[in-house]
Amino acid sequence: MTSASLAALGVDVGTTNTKVVLTLLGDSVREERTLTVPTPGNGAGLQAVVLGAIREIAVDSPYPIAALGVASMGETGCLVAPDGRPLGDLLRWADGDTATADRLVAAAGAEALYAATGVPAPAKSPLTHWLRLAADGDARLADARWLGADALIVEALTDEAATDHTLAARTMAYRLPGPGEGLAASFDPELLALAGVTPERFPRVVEPGGIAGTVTASAAAALGLPVGLPVVVAGHDHAVGAWAAGVREPGQAADSVGTAEALLRVADGVSREGARRHGMSLARTVDGAHETLLAGNPTAGALVEWAFAELLPGADRHDVQEQALGRAGGPVEAVLVPYLRGRQSPAPDPAATLRLVELASAGDAGTVSTGLADPAATLTAVLAGLALQLAWMDAAQTDLAGPRSADLAVLGGPGAANGAWWRLKQRFVPGALRRVDAAEPVATGAAMLAAHRVAGPTTSLPLRSADSAASAGDPALLDAFVRAATLHDKEHA
Repeated sequence: MTSASLAALGVDVGTTNTKVVLTLLGDSVREERTLTVPTPGNGAGLQAVVLGAIREIAVDSPYPIAALGVASMGETGCLVAPDGRPLGDLLRWADGDTATADRLVAAAGAEALYAATGVPAPAKSPLTHWLRLAADGDARLADARWLGADALIVEALTDEAATDHTLAARTMAYRLPGPGEGLAASFDPELLALAGVTPERFPRVVEPGGIAGTVTASAAAALGLPVGLPVVVAGHDHAVGAWAAGVREPGQAADSVGTAEALLRVADGVSREGARRHGMSLARTVDGAHETLLAGNPTAGALVEWAFAELLPGADRHDVQEQALGRAGGPVEAVLVPYLRGRQSPAPDPAATLRLVELASAGDAGTVSTGLADPAATLTAVLAGLALQLAWMDAAQTDLAGPRSADLAVLGGPGAANGAWWRLKQRFVPGALRRVDAAEPVATGAAMLAAHRVAGPTTSLPLRSADSAASAGDPALLDAFVRAATLHDKEHA
């Protein structure tokens, strides 16, 4: 693009908060204005707050808006009536039903289901929610449709029920193509049939590079947007943030932290069975060109909040974080094995729980600790456990996909803003960590993708220079952490 700026709106529907950003794009990317609102618990509320935030930005924008992009968390959606009205609460990724998921797996076989979809966690999927509601005799299923969080916003703007392949891939109802094969153009009838659903109940899947629709006259009048404004489903939040940061080629990787932490590696030709055993999901990059391998800790940022509420009640947050930063370069004597609700990857274990362990030496698998002497030591143990968990995910991805590039892009969030957590990641994760220079990389990435699709190529978000030397990691400490985590599994099997 030339130095002349183009303005686009980006939406990021997150688990805890939703962000709407006005972004200016040209030779650089600038976040002009951001609104952050709590993500409501029901579909109608979500539409109302997002459209309200869009309107607040649009009516005051000094720049003509050329496009609008929507990114969202995966798996979360809502039942919708034939006339488009959302029906009740959001069905969230964090509200999975293991017993119902087991029925889904039994019907198809775990290996076959993963081979077809690339998704290892059926408890989170919309198909599992649908089966559970059917078993409960929910009358809404007679004529309801299912829309993901992204599609709820897109349909309210365009009257088009549409999603993209990166979000469709999270549903367990979209067939993952083999390496070199083209993406499916729609949800898969055979997979949908596992939950007794037919394709017309799910949204259209937009091809890579396409748009979902254009803003209707009624939405334009209500929101202060141009009639016919192109609307793009940018995709799954982690994939969108990674693309925005320039993570687009095999070997490149991004670490994305919010309520959950996700490590996304671009990699072609990964063993599907190996990825399944490690609890990692496979999909495609937003442009459909390469496979992505995604490892996750679903309660990373949530664990830090839990620690302040449960382990450090009444502690001065700023002071404790500053003291933990002072300790982050020293010996690691204890870690909190960081599984607030089980471990997703590697070595998946839904029964894995929190445990504070002392690592007396590199050869010690870990012993249960009754507590630490002061709040700073406690927080350091929490953050060290999270950083080592990331290093373990990174090592497992390397086993599956080969070496990654030396730089790891880090997408903002608490993992970059918390100084002690950041320093511990720098110590334990090999290579150089480079922060994405954007406050809201996913929402901004959604705006960038929208502009890219309607006006041509855009630049990537800049990465800040690494503020420490590249690390070799700490293999001995990582080995001790992994043995402590897996010993926990054996003791509670």
